Amino acid sequence: MSVAFDFNISAQEFADMLPTGVAILDQNDESIMVNRRFRELMTCSSARSFECWSQSIHPDDFDRIASAYFETTRSKRALRIEFRTHSRKPLWRVLALAPLDEVDMHRLNLSNGGFICTIADITHEKTAELLQVEIAREAQERKQQQERFIDMISHEVRNPLSAILHCTEDILEAVQNKGSSGLPVADIAQAAETISFCVAHQKKIVDDVLTFSKLDASMLTLSPRRDQPKRHFARTLSIFRPELRKQDIQFEFKLDNSYSECGIEWVLADLSRMGQVLINLVSNAIKFTAKADSKREIRVSMGASTKRPPSYPPNVVFFEPSESALRLDATSAPEWGEGQVAYVMVAVKDTGIGISDQDQKRLFERFNQATPRTESVYGGSGLGLNVSRKICHLHGGEIGASSKEAEGSTFGFFFKVRRDDEPYNPVLPNYDKSEIDQLCGGIQALSNKVIGDNDRTKSPEIPENPVVTHIAEIAPGAASDDKYMHTLEIAHQAKTNEPSASEHEVLHDDPN
Repeated sequence: MSVAFDFNISAQEFADMLPTGVAILDQNDESIMVNRRFRELMTCSSARSFECWSQSIHPDDFDRIASAYFETTRSKRALRIEFRTHSRKPLWRVLALAPLDEVDMHRLNLSNGGFICTIADITHEKTAELLQVEIAREAQERKQQQERFIDMISHEVRNPLSAILHCTEDILEAVQNKGSSGLPVADIAQAAETISFCVAHQKKIVDDVLTFSKLDASMLTLSPRRDQPKRHFARTLSIFRPELRKQDIQFEFKLDNSYSECGIEWVLADLSRMGQVLINLVSNAIKFTAKADSKREIRVSMGASTKRPPSYPPNVVFFEPSESALRLDATSAPEWGEGQVAYVMVAVKDTGIGISDQDQKRLFERFNQATPRTESVYGGSGLGLNVSRKICHLHGGEIGASSKEAEGSTFGFFFKVRRDDEPYNPVLPNYDKSEIDQLCGGIQALSNKVIGDNDRTKSPEIPENPVVTHIAEIAPGAASDDKYMHTLEIAHQAKTNEPSASEHEVLHDDPN
């Protein structure tokens, strides 16, 4: 059904129907005619059109728009330019200036020229465009991360394979020449031990990749069990005894007074997962300490608190968790029981090569190791620290660091537990080891027996019930050293470098 059109409608009435602001300007930028939408965009009355609406331009865009506008009116060329509005939620608009041709100038009685000016809202279109740009940028960043990750994994897997190949050749040569004076038995045992270290290293890489993939897919869960933290972590640390002996590193495992003061014995926790965090930190400490020019020492200390700790030890700053990290806390589920909440705190201190200021800020970024030099010299998949922090978040905890180049590093972490009663006829938990771990441990023990231990290479004792002692530098009243303020400033810089919510506002907020 057709509708009769009213041909008596005026040009002004027709222009007022348009959703776009339209104005006809003379050569002096004075308005000859404006429609209703253009009047709505005006913020004041002025002889010059630009001054009528330019106060709505965002301050960051004003100079750019003003310069382009006046250059266009002077040169009498066409212009199309986008800008943001100066409002709580910035909107996007597009300004277009088109010079009038001679026919239009004659019709409008403008002998010296003029322009048609239009201003249109393009917020939806611009939001979609910026969103696509952001998606493309993130996709490119993920691609680069994956390429770096593949490079690192390839490097980490290839190096141990090369060592395994050389050690295997030595062993085969000794077997083939068993009738002659070939390699000594101790050298054969050393080759076998090196192979076991390489296999364990490759297994850790695979475990890190699998754990990280589960974290990324939100498939990693905690399984709380009744356990004793001091015994569990002592058994976990015992796997490092052969490597500590081989690298000639002095090692200590101590409990500070806060552990006994809190009365921590049996708790509900997933200590297997938290053991992964400890393994990652001690593995890094051994790698960095093994190449130290001065003394080689690593100490693991453990304490406890009834409140969420701000720092442990005092010279370690825990990174401030985001809201999304706090939401990961899984320790409030029914299977965790209703026991009193406590926090177990662990610190790993080494005398290794240390980490520079800039690299500390990047410690927990995905697929990123501390420095390129770290990747090439000391190895590591680059996932361990990131995985460790995510596991801490799942367990209601956090992780932090303190380091100076050439002065060693200290990593601290804590996690939430629920107190539990001592079981009737307590039996020590079964600390399951994989078949590969058992085989590597057996080879290393046999190597120790064949080679023999002397005072210099003796494996460290790691008691399952360590003595509680006063550790001055980590006691609650201990004075913070200069590393505390140093690391606190680095943590602040890392936080301020994160993009603010306002930077993403136009991508995620509805302009209406």
